[in-house]
Amino acid sequence: MKNLGEQEKLQIGFPEMNFYHYRLISESEKLNKFKVKENGKTVKFYLSDSLKTDVELRRKIDSYQIIQDWYLWDGEFQKGESKTIEVQYSLPFGMLYKTNERFFTYLLSTGANWKGTIGKAEIIVNLKDIEIDSLISQQPNNCEVTNDQLKWTFSDFEPTTNDDIKINYNSNKVLYTGKKPIPPVFIVNENLDDKFDLKSIEPNDIAGIEVIKNPEETKKYTNQNNGVVKIYTKDFVLTEVKKLIRAKSNEEIVLTSYDQLKENYCLFVNRDEVDFVKIIGVNTKSVAKLEIIGLNDEKSKIMIELKK
Repeated sequence: MKNLGEQEKLQIGFPEMNFYHYRLISESEKLNKFKVKENGKTVKFYLSDSLKTDVELRRKIDSYQIIQDWYLWDGEFQKGESKTIEVQYSLPFGMLYKTNERFFTYLLSTGANWKGTIGKAEIIVNLKDIEIDSLISQQPNNCEVTNDQLKWTFSDFEPTTNDDIKINYNSNKVLYTGKKPIPPVFIVNENLDDKFDLKSIEPNDIAGIEVIKNPEETKKYTNQNNGVVKIYTKDFVLTEVKKLIRAKSNEEIVLTSYDQLKENYCLFVNRDEVDFVKIIGVNTKSVAKLEIIGLNDEKSKIMIELKK
C-alpha cells in the first residue's frame, strides 16, 4: 500500500469469514486463524463486526452464505510512504444446506475501492486430496486447470463481484480431512522393505531401532523427506556378531540366542562400550584387533579395535 497524500492515520481491515451450516467458532479461535505483518513486523489486531450497520454490503456478503467480521488494526503512513502488508489466514469450506456440495470463495471484489486498477493478480488454488473430477464448477471462466491446481490470472483490472473466485465440488467424491502423513522408509536388517508393516514383527524379536531424520542422511534411502527407520532383529545381530568373531578371533564362544549374548557379554569398540547393534556395518577389513576377555564376576568383554 502506498500513501499518495499527506501523513495519515487510519484503520485497516481484512474480512474474517465463517460459513453457515459449518460450525460456530469462538473469538479466540478466530484470532488464532489470522496474522498480519507490516514490512515484516508483526502487527496487533482486533475483531469488530462493522457490517451490522451497512445494509447493502451485508446483503452482498449474505449472498455468499458468509458470517463476516473484520480483523482490524491501526495503521499510520507518512507522506509518500509505501508499506508491504502480509496477511496469513485460514477458513473452512462452505457447505450447502442439506446437500453434499461444498464450496470455496475468494473475494477479489473487496479491492474495488482501491485507487486505480490492479496491475496484476494471480490466484492459485492447490487441490489437496480433492480429485479434479470431483469439481462441479469454477468461476470465472478464465481458469487454467491441471491435475491438482486451478489458476486465474488478471491484469490491469478493476475487480467486481464477477471476478470473485468460486469453486464448487462434491464431497461424495472426496472430503479433505487434513494432510495425509507420508510413512517412513523401513530398512529391516539392512534391506529396504517398501511393504513393511510394523505390526508384522514381535517387539521381543527386535534388537534395536534407529530413526534417521537428517535430510542429508535420508537421501541415501529415499527422495522424499519422510524419514528412515532402521530395524534390526535379534537373530540378525547375533549372526553378525558370530560372523565377525569367526573372522577376526581364534576364540570360539557358544551363543544360542541374542538374549544369552546380552546376558553374558558386553561390546566395546575402541574402548567405548556400545550396544551390539553397533556391530552392524563394521567391515572385517576395518577391524585391527578383536579379543574376548573373560571375567569371573562380571560379563565377559568383546573388545574391538578399529584401524585408524
